[in-house]
Amino acid sequence: MSHPARWSCRILLDVSLGLDVELPQLPLLRERLEQARWLEAVQQASSRPESLCLDTMRRLIDQGVGLAPHSSVERAMARLQELLTVSEQWEERVLSLIEARPPHSIETLDAALQEVENIPAYLPNCLELKDVITKAKKWLHEAEALQLGGRIPVLDSLSELVLRAEGIPVQLDPLSRLEALVSDIQTWKESAAKTFLLKSSPFSPFSLLEVLCPRCDVGTGHQKSRNKKTKETTQMSKKTSTKLESLCDVERALSESKDSASAMATLAEVRQREMETLLALRASNESKLLPAENCCPLSVCVCQKAPSGAMVQCELCREVFHCGCITTTADLEYGQAWLCPLCQRSRKPPLDKVLPLLASLQRIRVRLPEGDALRFLIERTVRWQHRVQQACTEGALEKVSKMGRGGPEVSSHLTQEINGSPFHMEHQSVPLQGLGPELEELMVEGFLLQVTLPETEQLYRYLLYKLVPQPSHSAPCGNNTDEDQESQSGSPHHIKNGVSSLKKEAVNGQSKRTKRRKESSDSQHSEKAKKFCKKKSKKSKEKSEEPKRTCSPTHTVSDPAPSDSEEDYSLCAAPWCREPEGDEVNWVQCDGSCNQWFHQICVGLSAERAEKEDYICISCTQPNYDSGE
Repeated sequence: MSHPARWSCRILLDVSLGLDVELPQLPLLRERLEQARWLEAVQQASSRPESLCLDTMRRLIDQGVGLAPHSSVERAMARLQELLTVSEQWEERVLSLIEARPPHSIETLDAALQEVENIPAYLPNCLELKDVITKAKKWLHEAEALQLGGRIPVLDSLSELVLRAEGIPVQLDPLSRLEALVSDIQTWKESAAKTFLLKSSPFSPFSLLEVLCPRCDVGTGHQKSRNKKTKETTQMSKKTSTKLESLCDVERALSESKDSASAMATLAEVRQREMETLLALRASNESKLLPAENCCPLSVCVCQKAPSGAMVQCELCREVFHCGCITTTADLEYGQAWLCPLCQRSRKPPLDKVLPLLASLQRIRVRLPEGDALRFLIERTVRWQHRVQQACTEGALEKVSKMGRGGPEVSSHLTQEINGSPFHMEHQSVPLQGLGPELEELMVEGFLLQVTLPETEQLYRYLLYKLVPQPSHSAPCGNNTDEDQESQSGSPHHIKNGVSSLKKEAVNGQSKRTKRRKESSDSQHSEKAKKFCKKKSKKSKEKSEEPKRTCSPTHTVSDPAPSDSEEDYSLCAAPWCREPEGDEVNWVQCDGSCNQWFHQICVGLSAERAEKEDYICISCTQPNYDSGE
């Protein structure tokens, strides 16, 4: 029925209401009008398929069932019923596709979507399928672009991508690989944390990133009281780097960095700020104990009280602590540095346990802030080792002045007094007097490195012996070693070319090399040892007072040549040889390109690890190292 016809019927019905006569045509007119209204509603709903939902179709069908039979109504009812049946079937099918476990491939879902898009109705499940496919295609594109061109993905982007995949019910082929990468990274972080982090204690709330990064929190905690110089240094650092004031800022900068080069630049900036602030803090803490600064009440230690009784000084930040407030130096020997709980941030593993962590991370090929920080730590360590070698080569260590002994010695064992409160230091520290800025920075950075290096201990002991009068009695906090006693008796080590010139021979001739990684090199090393002994024997014979101490660890000067039964020894290639003796004289050869030989103890390698694993020296792990700062 056309629109004019429906309008005519409505007019006639309106006219009939004013008549008092029952007309037989009125029921037919009412039927036609109801049919016309229903058909119009169906037509309007069909013209807007985006709003034609299943409930609307069901309601129209229920209304059409009560109408009088008519061909137009029957045709419209058949079309509507068919559309409802198809829509209901596809809604159920699509829902099963979306909820399937394991999920279907994107090709299967895409094919279903092509059929659904031809249905002229509003189908929520089908629209959800379309949204799922759109998200899946976007996800796959991002996953493909994540490692496009050989780029190493950042952990944050990788984790966010894996997390988003949980809400996409589609079989995403790269997901298993990405999940494996995230799992590998988590395992790596656990291994790194086990290697670096201290056991849980109230004084060690440091995360792995805090330990590996240069410090952003220098001067926090009980060290908040700073002098004007420290504040000025901090303000100067903030001007140069207003975005790197906290660990969160550094972590965000590392996560947002585009490549490793920019991450290294960020960490270098933090390292510069760390050195500037820490050196100022050291001077501030040291000056607090000088007589000129004693006019005001002085607060030290974690308890923030005045110095009194037995005290101990941190070798890094130079803050002093009451021995009763912290567990410190019970097992500490003379010549060993003590760091306070805030400066002793990690277990400081040996470098040979740290390098495999970086190698394993490079195999995983995922960037994360902790990984960038570890790489920077290793590069910083290698740079520092080269600086130590350079200082030895240029004779910078021999320029250490002993004039500092004439000034106030904060670290002496003598009783001092501040504001009527007597105190004394229980452990010897290197005084700042007589220590030049370059050597102080070298020593400070050595303590900041979160790895154990032979050079750190050697440098510290050398500076301690040079700048501090030798004690006439054992240090209260530990027993002196034989090396300490020898130094106290007036025979300090003489450093030459980065190696102590006093090579010790094993007691009773029992020193022997117990580990050779490459037997084919025995003859070569024997020849090298003989040449070295021949070149140095005359000079050593003139300087040595004891016949058993010679320049060569192979044999004494009095022996014309080593016998066949004696083990031959070559020079250790470590920058700072620790001159082991007895059972500690085990050797290992670098499996890298240099093929040099090292004492196992000098490179921090146990006999078990040397037996099971290849050893690559620092020089070979950093073939493209640039020694410039």
